[in-house]
Amino acid sequence: MDTDANALRTATDDRPESSSTTRMLEFLREYARNFLNSRLMDERRSLPPALISDFAGVGLLGLQIPREHGGQDLSHADMNRVFTQLGAIDANLAVFCAVHNTLGIAPILNSATEQVKCSVLPRLAAGQALTTSAISEPGIGSHIRGMTTSAVRDPDGSYTINGVKKWISLGGDARYVNVFAALRGDDGRPRGITGFVVDSRTPGFGIGPEMLTLGLRAVPQYDLSFQNLRVPASALLGAEGDGLSTAKAAFMGGRVVLAAMALGAAMRSLDLAQRFANGREVATGSLAENGRIRQVLAEAGAAAQAVETLISRIATWRDQGQDVPDAWYFCAKILGCELGWNAIDTALQVLGARGFLDTNTVGQHFRDYRLFRIFEGSTEAITVYLGTMLIKNPDEFTKLVQQAYPTAQVLRLIDRVAEIGAHRPRDGADQHIHAAVVGELVCWTLLTVVTSESAHRSAMHSYTASWTEHQLQRRLDNAQPASQQDLPTRAEFANHVAGYTNVIGDVDQRRWPAEEWRADPLLR
Repeated sequence: MDTDANALRTATDDRPESSSTTRMLEFLREYARNFLNSRLMDERRSLPPALISDFAGVGLLGLQIPREHGGQDLSHADMNRVFTQLGAIDANLAVFCAVHNTLGIAPILNSATEQVKCSVLPRLAAGQALTTSAISEPGIGSHIRGMTTSAVRDPDGSYTINGVKKWISLGGDARYVNVFAALRGDDGRPRGITGFVVDSRTPGFGIGPEMLTLGLRAVPQYDLSFQNLRVPASALLGAEGDGLSTAKAAFMGGRVVLAAMALGAAMRSLDLAQRFANGREVATGSLAENGRIRQVLAEAGAAAQAVETLISRIATWRDQGQDVPDAWYFCAKILGCELGWNAIDTALQVLGARGFLDTNTVGQHFRDYRLFRIFEGSTEAITVYLGTMLIKNPDEFTKLVQQAYPTAQVLRLIDRVAEIGAHRPRDGADQHIHAAVVGELVCWTLLTVVTSESAHRSAMHSYTASWTEHQLQRRLDNAQPASQQDLPTRAEFANHVAGYTNVIGDVDQRRWPAEEWRADPLLR
């Protein structure tokens, strides 16, 4: 086991970048210094007109498209590096590239027909067209099995799609949209969720209003509608009924990319906070020498390094062709986005009043990256889901930790996690809380395992491993049954909140009439 562990450490330590990755990173840094104005993008709610062609020219719109189709064919490790860099610069640029490359290109690359790949992928890599996926719907979010958008197979072999999608990034800008729908065959029987590559110029494809979001204003979210939209049989993504696996693969890869982007923003924010602390004099001397400030910055730095270690490990396994269980992706999404945003929040706090300025990089990161705790599954939802799955299948937890190489000390903590997972309460609400506790413990267990393996690399790595283990230990102590409190019933809490009106009254704002946007009837 020690030999395997050493080999894995060697594989994950200091991997060289490919020349195309180096070129993209250098381009992005120069672009940020000389051409980017994040403030204007945020105010105008749009990307610069030249950005798409600029990004396509250096390969950023075809990161993992094979070279024969005009792409860069990057490894997962190199793609992480690119998205960490993008995340440090501007969340809008990062999400734009992530949606196009992961949610958009990945389903086409993995599941479209060869005819579609040869036709579409070169255009996507060259920036001649953008792509995204349409999965979320009003009322169901990304709960795919509750999908109401429908598709029927027509007698001639084509398909007709009807329905509505919501919160679709790039939905109004993409030429090719991967639409997922509940399919019924020509005999009327359900055939499962099925994916289709849809050209947005197809009759029946409707673009709804743009959502006015708190952050990420330059990458709009749209409603989409499909009214008797006809697509040919060649539009299928994989086989009929195979849409869930296609969508899942894209989402899982996207979750690691979200963690990589949040990591970049955390690094950038902490860099600015450290610069400020070095130059700021307070009553006790240099802010950088204040013990409490040193502590909060070191802990945020440890969190960022732990996430970096985690996503690096996942990328290494993927690049080696190993199967990576879903829990590792969920862990990256949950802790990557939570710890990344917490680091941004810490930096904002250290900056004091400067952090609260909306013209400040950290302030915009604060708004933009808040969505990452919700994007592609909220922290609460996927933590409960992860915990539920591993409570039902405890052997899977054992396999997860065996995939890495935990130390004897960490193994003792892992045993305690397994014990807590085995004590499942009977009450429904308590089961949800228990599943959330177990899901969180599993995530911190995986993070502790990978950081403990890297503790030898530097003093900061050693601190990170110790900090991560302490976080797991603290959560284990808080997870004991004695620490649980009885919840008020749903009715009791609803009555409590209803009483707020006695204190604050009715303050719902009666909105002014919306802006008139329709064409004058006399001018039609």
